[in-house]
Amino acid sequence: MADVLAESKDSGVVDKLDPGKASETVTQAVTEAREAVDAALKAASDFIRERPIACLAGALALGYVIRKIVSR
Repeated sequence: MADVLAESKDSGVVDKLDPGKASETVTQAVTEAREAVDAALKAASDFIRERPIACLAGALALGYVIRKIVSR
C-alpha cells in the first residue's frame, strides 16, 4: 500500500485531491469567468453605443419573433 501512495504522490494524483488546490482552482476559474463576463458586457455596451438604431431594430425584430412563437 505504501508503494501505491508513494507512486501516486510522484505522479501528482494526490495533489489533484488536495482540497486547498481544488479551492484555488475553483477561485481562479470563477475569477476568469467574471473577467470574461465583464469583457462581454463592455463589448456589448460599446456596440450598443456605437449602433443604437441597429440594436433597437434587432430588439424589435426579436420581440416580433418571440411574440409569433408564443402566440401559437
